[in-house]
Amino acid sequence: MTAPSTETGEPAASAGVGGVRRILNALYTAGGVLAAGFIIGIVVIITAQVIGRFLNINIPGSDDLTAWFVAAATFLGLAYTFRHGSHIRVTLLIDTIGGTPRRILEVFVLTIAAFFVFWLAWGLADLVRDSWRWNDRAQGLLPLPMWIPQSGAALGAGLLFIALVDDLFWAIRGGQPSYLASAGKADRTDTA
Repeated sequence: MTAPSTETGEPAASAGVGGVRRILNALYTAGGVLAAGFIIGIVVIITAQVIGRFLNINIPGSDDLTAWFVAAATFLGLAYTFRHGSHIRVTLLIDTIGGTPRRILEVFVLTIAAFFVFWLAWGLADLVRDSWRWNDRAQGLLPLPMWIPQSGAALGAGLLFIALVDDLFWAIRGGQPSYLASAGKADRTDTA
């Protein structure tokens, strides 16, 4: 039988673990806030471009900045949206089973996802390191060092990896993954 879970998916008996939980939730929220900040930056740039066209003013590098902001917003928001059940999930198979088989399948899927996201985060961090080491610069109108815009993707992938391992930990312990708790799904891991 599984302990009742909190809205974040952690078993209620373990939800008061305090410090680590607060730090992890703060990391996920910080990623979401940074993603929102980059989206606001995109709105500001596009608005400035539209106004600039009416005034016959060109804003150099705005296309580059918008592209980098889109990438940063996408990756930095991954962990936050994952923890809040906002990713698209194909649940055709998993919604038909319950109890222990469902918990085993959730653990398996989280393990596979964590494995692939780890390699994504590793590869992006390696890309950032190489860009730093080689002083790689953007080829557009803004010759910005490439490690700066690449860092958002690497950081976001790292946060998603942490979120996946976090949910994997709770699923192994019998708790409900955060994406199910946040989506309002019933905890069916304690039914036969």
